[in-house]
Amino acid sequence: MDILQAIGLAIIAIGLVYVIYQFPILYYGYKEFTKYDIDFSELDEEKFSGLKMYKPLVTIIVPAKDEESVIGRTIESILNQKYKNFELFVVIDNSSDNTYKIAKEYETRDKRVKVFNRPDGKSKASALNFCFKMSSGEIIATYDADTVLLPNTLENAVYGMNYFNVDVLQGYNSYINRDENIFTRLAVIDEILVKATLIGRTHFNLFVPVAGSNQYFKRKVIQNIGGWDEKFLTEDLESSLRISNARYKSAYLSSAKALQETPASYSEYFKQRTRWLRGYHQVFLHSKKKLSKFADFDVLMIVLAPTFSGILFFGWLYISLLNFYNPFVHSMRTYFISLILISLGIYAAALILVLIKKRQNLIYIPLIYIYLTLNSLISIYTFFLEITGAKRVWHKVKKTGKTTL
Repeated sequence: MDILQAIGLAIIAIGLVYVIYQFPILYYGYKEFTKYDIDFSELDEEKFSGLKMYKPLVTIIVPAKDEESVIGRTIESILNQKYKNFELFVVIDNSSDNTYKIAKEYETRDKRVKVFNRPDGKSKASALNFCFKMSSGEIIATYDADTVLLPNTLENAVYGMNYFNVDVLQGYNSYINRDENIFTRLAVIDEILVKATLIGRTHFNLFVPVAGSNQYFKRKVIQNIGGWDEKFLTEDLESSLRISNARYKSAYLSSAKALQETPASYSEYFKQRTRWLRGYHQVFLHSKKKLSKFADFDVLMIVLAPTFSGILFFGWLYISLLNFYNPFVHSMRTYFISLILISLGIYAAALILVLIKKRQNLIYIPLIYIYLTLNSLISIYTFFLEITGAKRVWHKVKKTGKTTL
């Protein structure tokens, strides 16, 4: 066996280990898909009266840039929350449209709203740090500028943190334009996969990472980790790593639900996924991380998720195409391909189980192959960008304000 053949075997083995690790997480996410749909406003008042007496001040931070089509509905949804004890900071960075003007109008209508304009603002992380320094809340909540909250989103998040006694909570991010076209439907697969994964991780008491929007932190968490790192494309993932290293407890609550807009064209989908997946590779290669305990290994498996998808796809190419005429590979092809099929089969089976939990999701099953292939290709591309030192670019995804609900 020469070095190239050994590399091929290693690639497949690594991918298989990851898939086997993920399967029980996804499986229990499937089994308990609705377990965390807890609406605290509907719980027994007598039994949970003590829980509902806990009404801490929540600081809500919404960074925005060129979001005039969506910022108004985001602020409206926040002001219409059943939970009233909050302050809202909206910080507009480098906008060339009417985002600041629209947001500023709400400042005159509600004293809880504070709007800031930063012509020299550099990143979402810097906007979060800017607002955190001025904040007073015991809980810090962050939302993207296109997020639409349900009336009970904040209430469920606050009571959920107390009920589960956690320091960090990730809410359920769904899509407001999920039925627009094939690309929005691809995002729905991602939505369902993420929900099942986070439910499974909560079931096994594994670390639950925060993901972009609809996330909640006790104030001490942000203070102790030193805020958000402004160098990273995915500041949420990088902060998750440091939160885990500090051994804070996290959980997922699907009843803290929010809606967002997902890209409806290939170019916008590609921009979004390029930033996300390169951000994962950046965190793996350049963040400070420890691997002294199982918890650290578990977090590493989160960070490496896109890398593993690329490894599996590259392994398939390596065996099926690049060494098609290699005599050794030819004799071992059945073995290699069997490993690949087992890996993909386990992963796809878990994903299909999740999808069929609700009958209306059956339409998405034929899209699984497209979803896995497209994201694997982008993962390989962005890994190449990161290891070659190509300039990191924050791709701004255009929002239209369209809804299909």
